[in-house]
Amino acid sequence: MSRTLILIVQFLLVTGIFFGIGIYLAKRINKKKRARRKLESHSLPMSAFSTLDHPAAEPTANDMTPLEEAEVFMIYGKKAKAVKVLREALAKKRITREAYDAFKAKHNIQ
Repeated sequence: MSRTLILIVQFLLVTGIFFGIGIYLAKRINKKKRARRKLESHSLPMSAFSTLDHPAAEPTANDMTPLEEAEVFMIYGKKAKAVKVLREALAKKRITREAYDAFKAKHNIQ
């Protein structure tokens, strides 16, 4: 065999190997894309790490309101902590200003 023919055969073998590797990688990438699309179609609208749509994040009967929490702090003599809880709740609009003022009047807080 002539040297030119050997070079052509070697070139075709190397090209075939690279072509095979390219096809393999393309199939692998498409498989990952299909799996990702399938996962996205069945997943929640938010991130999988999101707690906003998780049932455990919903308030239950065991959750305390800010007023109840402040009452507990007052029972244990922690007036400053009770006022802080109420102010935060008032800022987040979890309680009304009237409820805040009523609590302060009930416990003689200035």
